[in-house]
Amino acid sequence: MRLRPAPARSRRCATEGSNRRVEQARRALAVVAVAVSLYYLYWRQAETFNPAAPTFSWLLYGAEVFGFVTTVLFYFTVWRPRERTAPPPLPGRSVDVLVPTKNEPLAVLRTTLLACNDLRYPHRTLVLDDGARPEVEALCAELNCVYLARRSSEHAKAGNLNFGLAHSRAEFVALFDADHVPLPHFLDRLMGYFADDSVGFVQVPQEFYNVDSIQHRWDRKGKRIWAEQYLFFSVIQPGKDRWNAAFFVGSCAILRRTALEDIGGFPTGSITEDMLTSIRIHARGWASVYHREFLAYGIAAQTLAPFAIQRQRWGVGNWQVFAKANPLFLPGLSLPQRLCYLGSMIYPLEGLQKIIFYATPPIALVTGVLPMRALDAEYLLHFVPYFAISTWAFNEMARGVGGQVMLEQYSMAKYFTYLETLVIPLIPGKGKVFKVTPKARVVGASGLILPQLAVFFSSLAATVWALASLLLGRRSDGFIVAVNSFWALYNSGLAATIVGFGSAKVRQRRAEFRVPETVVASFRPAGDGSGAERFGVVEDLTPDGAGLVSVGQVPQGPIELSLLLPRAALRLRCRVVRCRSARIGNREALQLGLEFLDVPQDARDVLSRYLHEAAVSRFMKEHALGYQTWLERRLSRRDGLPDRAGRSLAYLPVLLRERAGQVSTAAMKDLSATGLLLVNARQRSPGERLGIEVVLGEERIALTGQVVRSSALPGEEYPEYLAGIRLDGECSQEARRLTEVASRIDELVHGEPRTE
Repeated sequence: MRLRPAPARSRRCATEGSNRRVEQARRALAVVAVAVSLYYLYWRQAETFNPAAPTFSWLLYGAEVFGFVTTVLFYFTVWRPRERTAPPPLPGRSVDVLVPTKNEPLAVLRTTLLACNDLRYPHRTLVLDDGARPEVEALCAELNCVYLARRSSEHAKAGNLNFGLAHSRAEFVALFDADHVPLPHFLDRLMGYFADDSVGFVQVPQEFYNVDSIQHRWDRKGKRIWAEQYLFFSVIQPGKDRWNAAFFVGSCAILRRTALEDIGGFPTGSITEDMLTSIRIHARGWASVYHREFLAYGIAAQTLAPFAIQRQRWGVGNWQVFAKANPLFLPGLSLPQRLCYLGSMIYPLEGLQKIIFYATPPIALVTGVLPMRALDAEYLLHFVPYFAISTWAFNEMARGVGGQVMLEQYSMAKYFTYLETLVIPLIPGKGKVFKVTPKARVVGASGLILPQLAVFFSSLAATVWALASLLLGRRSDGFIVAVNSFWALYNSGLAATIVGFGSAKVRQRRAEFRVPETVVASFRPAGDGSGAERFGVVEDLTPDGAGLVSVGQVPQGPIELSLLLPRAALRLRCRVVRCRSARIGNREALQLGLEFLDVPQDARDVLSRYLHEAAVSRFMKEHALGYQTWLERRLSRRDGLPDRAGRSLAYLPVLLRERAGQVSTAAMKDLSATGLLLVNARQRSPGERLGIEVVLGEERIALTGQVVRSSALPGEEYPEYLAGIRLDGECSQEARRLTEVASRIDELVHGEPRTE
């Protein structure tokens, strides 16, 4: 008997049911973890304090209590995250887009303004230039944006935004930092929320596309991305939204003018004017909306220096907001709102907690003094279950984007910066300085890793000292040494990871992230109009160059590249700056690094629009941004799906024979012995038959097949479609031969073949 798939509604209901079971189980686990933690903390205080070292005992205990408090606030915030569906857009409303800038590179600002001009909902774009730069004024004149510059720059970003607000009469203002590029449908997706007159602002996640930055971990082969801020934007903000406490985060948001006027404009007195704005809007009774969809992409801090600048600004600003609008006492907030704000404001105290955790093992190893009466089996019988259940519950409540070890690594990266934020506000004038996060790679910041090096060497030296003392018979507390050595080595491993990762980012030579792509291109020697045209596939792209995969001979001298983008074919002059090769039988597969030469501004603008309004979205949507937790794997419904044949990534150009005898191009994304996946410029209908020619240098391999699925890729301005093709049986031999080629090309692109 052949099983038929369940109707879509049945599958959806089953999925919703399994999701409910997972959520119920993880909330029950969180309750158990809180109960176990309370017992552990009671036992620690009542039974384990070392009377010979009371200060040491209280410091470690205080760090543990702080961890418990922040965890409980986290559980409360994310107890039931809210998921929203965008309502239809609200027509006929006036919107001004504000783009504050100070010293960002002109190319970065130009990219953002081009995208702002492409927003489909009627609007004006106002550039608020606190740098009063003539080149920015000229750029605004060229792109038909309104240019505004203040005579003075008091109150930093908040003052700049208020200056822009004074020159606007629109009902709504949308805000984008100079490096945040909105998608064309940004306003259309969000304006519908303002049909509710109580909504003061709508916020979306701040997502960053340069996933080779200091705050990202990118598994290219596994198609996974982890970022330090995903926990906040994917779980905490939706959790806050359930309690009407979502933050305005300074960019990628729309605010209602009357809500801003109700609080006297963007509040000054804090370098995190965004948090102060949102808490005052909430205190006045306005509602907020958090729409969890990536509708704009920015540039993340690429190295430790800008990362530290940004985190320091957030930490100092937090304390300024706490002083001006303490959520515990500010009138107008609900109890859930107070708790949500409190949980986010006290996080810089983590710096104190972490330095206690980092210092405890070396002190214990060198001095033999413990912050508890005894470190023995009884202690471990209490600590290990508490630690294991707490870690499990946290990872479950983080919904697959937490990553305990990853978060601990970044806590190591930030601990000293957070300690600084406790001191900086006490220094007259220093705490009020607003520093723009650098958008480029910053080198020469080796001093920033000194705190991590201190942890690394002190932990390692203390371990060696204690082990040597044991071997020499100077001490006999082997169990205590073993436990603290494990803890110290764990801390030194965290520190070594950050030192190594941060140093690698500083040494990274590329100035701009190469967006992975799959675009067909043709090329020939420059100036040789009669030369034979060859085809290849662009596998990554920037405004300044591309990675091209091709089969054939290495081109000599400059080449002319025709980049076959949807609705646009760009002819660019290039030079080969890098070549890697792999032998495939009697063929040579090439991966060429191309540098564009003398690109006209109009062509550069087309590239910029395509990259940021289409290619970036496609790239990000191909990746998973989290992992399945244990409860999700055990309790989620998994429908029986047929196994797919093993597939190889392929970067092969394809010619398609259309019905009317026309020939169109497509790029092959992956390939198996029975089918392939194409990127092409036309929506294909299931059942449509295609004649396919795979281009291998001068050779053409003919295949035939049938379209079995087709879907649109992100990027409405540059439409492209995925087509899944099932190959005819008589093509199996040629398909198997092509899979060998595709496999070698995959190794060439992602492996370490010979470099010429």
